[in-house]
This record gives sequence, C-alpha cells and structure tokens, in this order.
Amino acid sequence: MTIREIMVGYPASKDINLHPYYQGRAGQWVWRFYHFRFTRAGRWFLGLTGTIFFVIALFWNLDTQTVPLALYFSGLWCLSLVAFFPLGVQAQVRHAERITAGETLMAEVTVTNSGRRPLVDLSLQGWGLPLQVEALPEEGVPVGNLQPGESRQVAFPLHCRGRGAFILGGYRLLSDFPFGLLQAYRVQRQPTRLIVHPSFRPLTRFTLPHGRRFQPGGIAMASQVGDSFEYLGNREWRDGDNPRDIDWRSTARLAGAAGAALVVREWREEYFLRVGVVLDTHIPAEAPAPSRLFLRELKERLPAPGSALARQAALERAVSLCAAVSDALAREDYIVDLFAAGPMVYHLTAGRSLAYREQILDILACVEGSPEEPLAGIAPRLHEQLDRLTTVVCIVLDWDERRRHFVENLRQRGVGVKVLWVSETDDAQPTEGDMQVLPPSAFSQGGVDAL
Repeated sequence: MTIREIMVGYPASKDINLHPYYQGRAGQWVWRFYHFRFTRAGRWFLGLTGTIFFVIALFWNLDTQTVPLALYFSGLWCLSLVAFFPLGVQAQVRHAERITAGETLMAEVTVTNSGRRPLVDLSLQGWGLPLQVEALPEEGVPVGNLQPGESRQVAFPLHCRGRGAFILGGYRLLSDFPFGLLQAYRVQRQPTRLIVHPSFRPLTRFTLPHGRRFQPGGIAMASQVGDSFEYLGNREWRDGDNPRDIDWRSTARLAGAAGAALVVREWREEYFLRVGVVLDTHIPAEAPAPSRLFLRELKERLPAPGSALARQAALERAVSLCAAVSDALAREDYIVDLFAAGPMVYHLTAGRSLAYREQILDILACVEGSPEEPLAGIAPRLHEQLDRLTTVVCIVLDWDERRRHFVENLRQRGVGVKVLWVSETDDAQPTEGDMQVLPPSAFSQGGVDAL
C-alpha cells in the first residue's frame, strides 16, 4: 500500500490507529463518520446537496426553482436518518489460525438478527484489519434480509498479502436501508489471532558440506518414533542393563549350562546430523523520508539499491529461503537449530518430532529487520550449541568483513559451513567455495528449487 493510497483511499476495514496522519480523536471521529455512515452514493449526493444549497444562497433571488429541489433533497436526508437507530445484529467468526502469505483465508461468520425488527440489505465488512490483510471485496459481503431471530452463515474472504502475526479486530455489520445514502452499522469486536507464514517453494535438492559428529546421548535426544538402534549381538547380563533388552530365547538355550547367566541384546546408538540455520536480518538505519508526498511515493515505488526498502525486499526473500531450507532439512530427518535475530533473538530446535514445522514457520512469520548487527546477538547462542552441530547454513543479506570473520570462526571450530547470500542486485559474485549468491532474478520465477 502506497502513501497516496493510505491518505486518499484508506479502506474503512483497516485499523485507524495505523493511519499515519489521523492520530487525534477528532480526526479519527471524522474519518469514522465519513467512512462508516456515508455510502459511496451518499458522498456524491452530499456534494450535490451542498452545491444546490450554495446556488440557493448565492442566487436565491434569481432562480427560485431550486428551492423545491433543495426541499426534496432535505426530505431524503431526513428519512435516511433512520440509519442512526441501533442495529440489533450479532456475528460469530471462525477461521484457521495459520495461513501462508499470498493465500486467501475463508472465514466462516454466523450472523444473527438479535433485534425485534427485520433487517434489510444487510452486509458484512471487516473492521480493525492490519495493513497486510485485505477484505475481499472491500465494500463487504452481502448477507441479505434477516427476520428476527434468524441466523445465516456467510463466507468472508481475507487475502493475506504479507507474513506476520496479526490480531484481526472484528467485523462491521451494516445496512444502507432505505435509500442507500446513510448506513446503519454495528461493530462486532471479536479479536482473533492470525499467523501468516512466509511463502516458499519446497526444495527438490539441498546439499550440505560433509561433516558428521556423534551427538552425546545419540538418538535418545530426539524422538524415537520411527527410529531404531543398530543391533550388534548378544552378551551376558551386566549390572545396569535394561531388562527390556533380555533375549529370553538365548537365555533359555543356555539354561542347562553351569553358571549360565541372563543374555541381553547389545545395541549401538545411531549417528545423526544436527544442522544450524542462521538468518541475517540486518537492515541499516536510513535517513528520514522526504517531506514531499510525491518524492516519498516515488522512493517507495522505485527503491534504490542499498536503501531500506530494497533491503526489506531482500529480507523477505531471505525469510522465504530460510523456510525452504528448514523444510528441506526437516523432510530429510535432520535436527535443525534455527537462529534468527530481530528485536529479540530466536532459537528453536526442531526435527525428529522435537518441534513441528509450523513452529519454525511461526518464528519466521514474526522475524523483523534489525537496525543493529544481529550476528552479535546470535553468536553467543550459536557457540553454546556448536559442539553439537555438524553443519551451519548461514543466510546473509550482505558479505562484509564481519560476516566473513563469523563464517571463518565457525570453520576453525570444525563445523561445515554453507553460505547463501541473498543479494539486492544481480551483479554480486561468490567469494567462498561453499557460497551461493541468490540475486532477485533467482526468485522471479516463483523461488529457488535446488541449492
């Protein structure tokens, strides 16, 4: 949404508190009255009424034929004041808690006429929606006529343009009866949570630098669902062995031998890969935006390389790439440690049923850009887990001395490192052996499918 769209055509379904200019109570009241009470036809009719009265006031002694027309217009407005009567209606909403960016969420809304009079030309509109969530259509979904006590279920589509964790304010039920000039409405405050996951293209192939370490505790650290230890053979019972490992058939065969003891099965714990994924979220602070509206809108539509807007677009691509990498590792049964920093440092261990894939996407939905260097906050958390990691995948937005030193330190600790550089331009070149540069053109066809 551009600045001009916010100023001129700010939708009535949006949260007025997000408006960049209408922050005072008086301004917000005027905005609500203009958008909530008047229909589009009513705004045009209001302008026509003002023109008629202006002509009467200016030329009343020359053109008296406009007086009956003004009285007719005044009568219509007086009859339309029925819109200020309370609207006895209620709504209950139900929708999924998670969705992917770019998809449309179908909310199920049950509308009930709780009043004593029939409701005519009733419609449903979003209220208090964040900027990233669009109500389709913007003017609302028609409900129709409801008799007292009657209920009707309608599908209310919400298009999610970008990722994030949002609170949907509720819904507005309105009726433009009788003349379609003014609207009677009632706001149904029903805050609901919605998490919009980043969209990504699943990877068909993902290669990692070779490296394998034995994890302390072996497979016991992760879920044993679907896993098994490797069978080595049988041996005699020792103190501390698990009674479940007793091989009763072998014990029975040796029961007649002198000094025969219990026989147990011996197992060897599996080795498995544990991969760390580091997401760079650094967006440098930028100079204040130009004061002129035209220059600000032009800067937003045509972001220059290196600007905060171009960097934000690169961050969105990096988040989608991080989601694709985490999804590929989870499908290959790796243990994944996700490290990301924004206003706060996130660390989540997932894989082998330790955490669900949705939890990784929940974190990536909330990640924001950081004006400070995020690696300074990630490094201590990462070094605590470094002895257990076999490979680290670094998704960076830039390649400078600080990031080169960060990667070199990981390699000196004996960890395999793969660097994915999400560049803002198409002219960046890889400088390391295990580095891949992903320019904007790499994402133009829907994403990257092999790394």
